[in-house]
Amino acid sequence: MDVSVIGGGPGGLYAGILLQSANPDWEIIVHERNPQGVTYGWGIVLPNRTLSNLREADKPSYEAIDERSTQWEPFDLYYGNERYRSSGHSFASMLRTDLLELLQERCRDLGVTLEFESEIDDPQSLAAASDLVIGADGIHSETRSEFADEFGSETIDGEARFSWFGTDADFDALSHIFVENDDGIWCAHTYPGEVSTFIVDCDAETWANAELDQRSEEEYLAYLEDVFAEHLDGHELLSQVDRWQTFTTVRNERWSHDNLVLIGDAAHTAHYSIGSGTTLAMEDAIALADALDESDADVGTALEGYEQQRRPIAESLQRSGERSRLHFEDIRRFYGFDGVQFVLHHLTRSGRITYDSMSRRDPDLVEEFERWFAANSPGGAAIPEQADPAPPATRPLELRDLTLPNRAVRVAEQTFNARDGRPTDAQLAAVRERSNDGAGLTMTEPLAVSEDGRITLGSPGLYSDDHASAWQETIASADSPVGSTLVHTGTNGARQTQPFGLEGPIPRNESWAPRVTEQYSNAPRTYAPDRLQDEDLERIEREFVDAARRADDASFDYLQLQLGNGYLLGSFLSPLTNDRIDEYGGDLESRLQFPLEVVDAVRDVWPDSKPLGAVVQATDWAADGLTLEDSFAVGRVLSDRGVDVLAPVAGGVSDNQHRGDVHGLANFSDELRNEVGLPTIATVQATTPDEVNTLVGTSRADLCTYYGSIDEL
Repeated sequence: MDVSVIGGGPGGLYAGILLQSANPDWEIIVHERNPQGVTYGWGIVLPNRTLSNLREADKPSYEAIDERSTQWEPFDLYYGNERYRSSGHSFASMLRTDLLELLQERCRDLGVTLEFESEIDDPQSLAAASDLVIGADGIHSETRSEFADEFGSETIDGEARFSWFGTDADFDALSHIFVENDDGIWCAHTYPGEVSTFIVDCDAETWANAELDQRSEEEYLAYLEDVFAEHLDGHELLSQVDRWQTFTTVRNERWSHDNLVLIGDAAHTAHYSIGSGTTLAMEDAIALADALDESDADVGTALEGYEQQRRPIAESLQRSGERSRLHFEDIRRFYGFDGVQFVLHHLTRSGRITYDSMSRRDPDLVEEFERWFAANSPGGAAIPEQADPAPPATRPLELRDLTLPNRAVRVAEQTFNARDGRPTDAQLAAVRERSNDGAGLTMTEPLAVSEDGRITLGSPGLYSDDHASAWQETIASADSPVGSTLVHTGTNGARQTQPFGLEGPIPRNESWAPRVTEQYSNAPRTYAPDRLQDEDLERIEREFVDAARRADDASFDYLQLQLGNGYLLGSFLSPLTNDRIDEYGGDLESRLQFPLEVVDAVRDVWPDSKPLGAVVQATDWAADGLTLEDSFAVGRVLSDRGVDVLAPVAGGVSDNQHRGDVHGLANFSDELRNEVGLPTIATVQATTPDEVNTLVGTSRADLCTYYGSIDEL
């Protein structure tokens, strides 16, 4: 076969090495646009896993990498003028120029042709003249751009600014150095080596304040040397005509077209803060070579196999990289954390390290954190040195006068068999059983505030005194606090029996609305925001207030209001469902008006000693819908109105919702908690103590819905 590789970076060179080694009779040419020895960048990082894969794929080049790289095990984080060292993070680093040099040498030994200053302006013609073309030309790939439609290419630019530098300052571990000055918060990502890599980034606000774009290179280097003076120890920052830029996320729906295939940054990018760019490119090359070998060089079959094997791995790394990127872009949100709290949150930012894996990597750091967490929990005090601290999931939480014994929330399964809103004995028994298994808080099924506010005919309610009486005995016998959610389902009501909440709206033709009965006298459309008159709003507000009074009479310990998932109060908040033109429609402040009136009225009758929560819509996951930024504004207002807890949900508003790749319910909990400053319940399907500890212990939630064994916490 004749193989042409566009791009002489690590991925392109390694692809040439592997293919030539396995197929000595193939003609392989690597086209590199730059002159030999000219490259941008400083050091690269390779995790131990990648080194093992390189050893298996091509031992001679692995041995050269092993000989010329610097290996280390700890990670250093500098925060608040303190250094925190964490063990268990094994990596190797080396200069990019050294890696390219040894890979080029290996190519020549095998007979791969290297053509420098070879710009490929017409990839289509090259593809016509080759059996296989490998597009390894990086993040700004001309190959990808030429076939953007065929690949289904998408690029998204981040907001933070960064640039790569070198320095002769010595670092003995991968380090993240946080420094705050009058302009904002700066972070340096350093890799040890013969010349240390020194990446500097900052959020958009810091960049604007520092006005580095208005300074010459000499001026901004001097500025940064002053910012990081304590850590550079008199050494200069070295520049290669560095460019300040924002990170570009590259995605492609397809990685191949005919006989042309993309690898590395041309196909996908992952944020540099998880150190995976070179790793992804070289491991792509391994997978491509394996696929060609397995398919006996049938190009079409090989490219399909390559993508099937690599895409899940690359997409997982992209999601981790995106979480890490957003962490740095929103660093102000977490910058007030105590030291060891910040460290654990930072180390778990990408989602690839959990609380348990952190405990295995660095038990001393986790023990230090658990002692801090215990001392900062209700009734907390320093744990004696000889006593073992307990994990965060088992620690109490205070909400007003209510103390929850631990951070696990049990949610009663919906059974949809209530009779006229009154829970059956089976429903009550299920709540009683859950409330006696040791969870910190037990939540009943959502309770409708009116007959027409039920999601199904079998949904329970709290719209009569009889309903309150039915709950009273069960709550009195509970060993742990019991709470519930008050809901009016609005246009989401009158449905066939379906799980409540997060799956999104059921097609309208599956509603029972065309079969309105005396039991359910109003069709759901009656409760669309634009159909409701002043007298309707007054009645609905009274229904919430009356239900809250009954909840107190029944001795519920905690109450929350459903303001999300397209239910009635949430439908006022979303611009997709609220097109009123009066004081209850228009901008977010106006759309929030009626839900706030309900919140205020409920807070007035719900005892001051008891916490009030709100299920809040983090995003509609739909074009022109409610956004995360909107949810921050809503959360701040709710906090001012006496709401104590936020339970973020998403979607359920539009039939055309598109779930984001990164923003799941756990991340929404993190963002709302630390942006708004209120405790959150992570409304996830946690089944292991590790999941609860990861969310609670890393300051991403204060409570977590949990479906595993309480005894295992």
